[in-house]
Amino acid sequence: MPGRHGMGGAGGSGGGGGGSYSESAALVRSTEGMSYTEEGRQPTGAGSAGGGGTPHDGGEDELMDYVDSDVSVLAQFHEDAIRQAGFGYSQWLVLLVSGLGLAADAVELFAVPYILPSAEVELCIDDGQKAWLTGITFLGAMTGGVVWGNLADRMGRRRTLLSALGVNAVFSVIAAFMPTYGTFVTARLCSAVGVGGALPIVFAYYGEFLCKADRARHLSALLACWALGGALVAGVAWGVLPRTGADVVVESREHFSAWHQFLLVCALPSLAAVVGLVFLPESPRFLLEAGREVEAMMVYQRVYKANNPAAHAQYQLSELELPGKRPAGRGMASPGKSVLADMTYSFELFWNSFLQLLVRPQLPATLVLVALWFTAAFAHFGLAAWFPGYVQLLQTRDYNARTLVFVNASCEGAVYNKSIENVRWVDSSFRNCSFRDLTLSHVTFDNCRLEGVGFEVVKSSRTYFHNCDIRNSRFVDTDLSTQHFRNCSWFNNDMLSLSAGCGLDFDYNIHLPEAVREQLVGRLALLPGALACALTADRLGRARLVGLSLFLSAAAALGIWFLETDAVVLGLEAVFGLVFFAGWGALDIATVEAYPTHLRTTGFGFVGASCRLGGALGTLTFSNLVDTSRAVPMLTAVVVLLLGGLASVKMPDTGSVLL
Repeated sequence: MPGRHGMGGAGGSGGGGGGSYSESAALVRSTEGMSYTEEGRQPTGAGSAGGGGTPHDGGEDELMDYVDSDVSVLAQFHEDAIRQAGFGYSQWLVLLVSGLGLAADAVELFAVPYILPSAEVELCIDDGQKAWLTGITFLGAMTGGVVWGNLADRMGRRRTLLSALGVNAVFSVIAAFMPTYGTFVTARLCSAVGVGGALPIVFAYYGEFLCKADRARHLSALLACWALGGALVAGVAWGVLPRTGADVVVESREHFSAWHQFLLVCALPSLAAVVGLVFLPESPRFLLEAGREVEAMMVYQRVYKANNPAAHAQYQLSELELPGKRPAGRGMASPGKSVLADMTYSFELFWNSFLQLLVRPQLPATLVLVALWFTAAFAHFGLAAWFPGYVQLLQTRDYNARTLVFVNASCEGAVYNKSIENVRWVDSSFRNCSFRDLTLSHVTFDNCRLEGVGFEVVKSSRTYFHNCDIRNSRFVDTDLSTQHFRNCSWFNNDMLSLSAGCGLDFDYNIHLPEAVREQLVGRLALLPGALACALTADRLGRARLVGLSLFLSAAAALGIWFLETDAVVLGLEAVFGLVFFAGWGALDIATVEAYPTHLRTTGFGFVGASCRLGGALGTLTFSNLVDTSRAVPMLTAVVVLLLGGLASVKMPDTGSVLL
């Protein structure tokens, strides 16, 4: 038959592993064509007297003519059906839409650091609240992955993914209009819950449109979309957000400032994915598992026609070739006696799905994958937070070294009407001077005398008066408050119409160009890693590639000790991203292959939750290690990555599994 490829008995768990029934089947040749039976590998009509069938002598271009007794007949049928349909336009379209959904996941995770300099001014966010804003994204994604992953195994991949990304898109837009911290965090939480469904579903959804031979290469291409999503965030930030502290001050006065617009643009990938999913079919593998063979065959035929528009031959498989004694579906029907009964039944299905992950035969794979996802995410997201933090620390040290210092200066009648930045006056005097319509950023008055000085319409950032003698001066419409005056003497001064607003002292010393450069290098360096995964996942095997990647990443992390300049940091981040992402891709592929169809997205969502947890804890841990000795983050990363590498030894190699 044209377009079919031969395979010798590939073993693995497809739709029937770990379920309530087992199947063995044989694909046999007769005068009328091929048929799938449940008679154990005994060929019918083939003239064979022995038990076990043998592959037909057609090589790579022939249909597989027997089925391994350990593999679900549905998995064998699906593999053969996808092979006959071929690879082409349909799969590229599914890749594009699924890639947009996965890019939305990256956008959700990486957008928050860019908006913080502006949002903290407008929403009055302190350091603790900023940490919560970052953590809430991981928490929402963790919850969403578990819930949406389970629903995708019962309701369908496409339907659930459309719902999840729809929730993300709606609440991403809502978050852009929220005026207070509480409402903004709530909207961001709901948005993260929605996008949490992307990771477990898109890999399963796209993977079920691929035959075994194409799976590793094209799932690696899907993974590259996540890296491109992170690069997209950096590019949009460069084009939309203010680049200096002075710009932040100006933007904060706008009704709909730049960071709100940034969040609206960031909602576009999920919106585009939702639109694309409307025109895509359901996963045919899910439809087979649910007992909806006619719908599955319509999808196969649709894929075949789209991939072979000029072909005159008709699609040759039909649902009549499937065995008749199969369950109609797994837990799809509800008792329907009452709403309470339906809710109870749904909860039981939900809970039982997770219980199946924690008993054999799924338990060993689940434990190993949880350990691998946690350690990999802890190190990756932790260093993704540490690298930019350390770059900022280097820039801050350089900034402080360039502070302009005036000692014993005497200023009388001077008028300052332009913003002043990174200046320090020591033992100086100001008499009848005026500071008006300006911003004081990182300005310090040490042991100075101010007499008859006026501060009017002044914005400040990290500006302090230490041990100063302040007399007969006026402060009108400024944000200078008691926290800015430390151990100062105060005599006959007026503070009039103190400008209302947040009492926190924000740092306007931001470096958006440097941050964008660092993020672009970090995200784009992942693309060669995805390519390396595509080229080596089948040759080395999933488990070996994951282990090799984690050990090499641990070796790369040792380079943290030698980081002295921005350029070296960027170089190390690029090397780490390349070697790490190859293993991350293999881990994604192995997770899709590790679970049978009726548990595929449930299992991915469950182990993916450990990824989100590891990411949250890694971000929190490494963010607090920026100011410590470089040995601490270095050893932390190395130890965690080595533990993950050791865990990979127990990882099953799933390369021969049929979905």
